[in-house]
Amino acid sequence: MSHTAFIDLNRQVINDYYANHPDQKRWKGFRLCAIDGSQFRLPYEADIIETFGVNQGKESQKDCPLALASVYYDVLNHISIDASINHTKASERACAAAHLQHALSTDLSLLDRGYNAFWLYALYNQEKRFFCMRAKINQGLVFKQFVESGKAQAIITLEANKSSKEACQSRGLPTTALTLRLVRVDLDNNEVEVLITNLIDEQIFPAKEFKALYHLRWGIEENYKRLKQWVEIENFSGKSALSVKQDFYAKVLTTNLVSMAATAAQVHVDKTTRNRRHSYQVNFAQAVSKMKNTLVELLMLSGHFLRKRLNALTDYMACTIEPIRKGRSYPRKKSKKKNNLHFSSYKRSR
Repeated sequence: MSHTAFIDLNRQVINDYYANHPDQKRWKGFRLCAIDGSQFRLPYEADIIETFGVNQGKESQKDCPLALASVYYDVLNHISIDASINHTKASERACAAAHLQHALSTDLSLLDRGYNAFWLYALYNQEKRFFCMRAKINQGLVFKQFVESGKAQAIITLEANKSSKEACQSRGLPTTALTLRLVRVDLDNNEVEVLITNLIDEQIFPAKEFKALYHLRWGIEENYKRLKQWVEIENFSGKSALSVKQDFYAKVLTTNLVSMAATAAQVHVDKTTRNRRHSYQVNFAQAVSKMKNTLVELLMLSGHFLRKRLNALTDYMACTIEPIRKGRSYPRKKSKKKNNLHFSSYKRSR
């Protein structure tokens, strides 16, 4: 079976979900979508290496086949609107540009500093789409001068240099100067971040709101943790490039269905826990476990039987909850050592 069947199913599910759920969470009317990429480890097989590439190991290590996954993720509603699995050397910026085919005029993209490029700004401008991106302070004089000025925000005119013009021309994009906005974000550790955005209106989008806005981008990092730990997306069922694609897109579809069912269950959770000290949410790991055992059945049912099974599933999810403890934070550990493959707080879903 072609892996595109799961892509088409996912597209249909997403379109129906947004069309029939006008109460979805938004930020100032925007569907808030983060874009990020992540490397996935693959089985060491010739067909897979030929399709996705390999990361050269050190002298005493074996080469490791990898693929670059990229996701266009609704961080407030926990939906992967678009996802792709690509050659390990693929450009994350090119993947981000491809995601824009599925972006609405009411979408706001949140991107990390690795996506900075004049041609990508120009693409957003041409497509009349909105973005907020972390700037590379040390790689642009205009950003350095802005930080040194101490201003909270500034409207700038960004000119394309020679390489930027060539990048735009090769993609059929205009090379005209862009009017953009810089916003200063002071972090708790006395460091400064600069955000670059095409949300120009300072009255509708005050500078003081951008720190909390950009922090919401972290939701896509949590999504990758869920995919790798709870869903075990790197635990592939076959040894061919086709099986890798099948598993990837099938698991993206599954996590979307889990998020939709969990959202329905959350309505019941909010009612039953409204008098408790903490707010509570559906335990996502348990929700994945419950969905895994019923997904095929749901795809086979229709009408009354499907509604009955879905109601039973959401009721079951509403029974497994966890408290939301706001304000907790932990310092990010920086180490040159290889990351742990699994984390105790992200145990696999049974």
